[in-house]
Amino acid sequence: MDFRAPATLGRTGLTVSRLGLSASYGVPARAVERAYHEHGINLFYWGSIRRIRFARALRHLARTERDKMVIMLQSYDRTGKLLPLFFQRGLDSLKLDHADILLLGWYNQYPPARIIDAALALKERGKVRFLAVSGHHRPFFGDLARKHDQPFDLFMVRYNAAHRGAEQDVFPFLHGEDRPGIITYTATRWGQLLKARKMPKDERPLTASDCYRFALSNPNVDACMTGPANERQWQEALPTLDAGPLSEAEMARIRRIGDHVHG
Repeated sequence: MDFRAPATLGRTGLTVSRLGLSASYGVPARAVERAYHEHGINLFYWGSIRRIRFARALRHLARTERDKMVIMLQSYDRTGKLLPLFFQRGLDSLKLDHADILLLGWYNQYPPARIIDAALALKERGKVRFLAVSGHHRPFFGDLARKHDQPFDLFMVRYNAAHRGAEQDVFPFLHGEDRPGIITYTATRWGQLLKARKMPKDERPLTASDCYRFALSNPNVDACMTGPANERQWQEALPTLDAGPLSEAEMARIRRIGDHVHG
């Protein structure tokens, strides 16, 4: 398994880099553009906190590279009526006429019909190509994966060394070419897996790259989101691409640390 080789994002057919970049944490524009040109990073997440520097980078890239980029916009709207307005504002801020993915954020059960209807209307108008959903209650995604008539083309699921429940609740129910794409997040468990004081006795902390490699080593995971706050943190993520999957010994160590941190 080569982490520099792109993956197919489930039934969407979209070709994406194994690491994605999120707008919410502060990574500078130059790092975003270098990530695309030098490392093939083409999955970009325009989330709930939208940094102007990230917007500038995406606008600049999209002038010539839009057909190679996969841009995901998030909505937390719970009314359905405001979803089209907020979604269009997101497009306008990036100077785009459409997004590749609309992510309905933080649902632990099936969204109300008014939300689904509003999302499908955007899809019918050509404003978005595919629908995604995120949440923290993993059995919900397992239930969705078993339904053939559900509208979501991909799931965004929490998965890291300390929170491995997706291995039982989600991944076993993904089958065939029509399976939903899987993007994971919180790979570092909000930074806790990187802290020396959280480690077992005499154990060195994980690196960011260790955490991303853990997620991507699972064959059910198509891509893993990163949230660097600066260029240094992004540089710490990059070894993931060349290091590839974890060895058995590395996996055992990281799972042991994950159990300790979770406990």
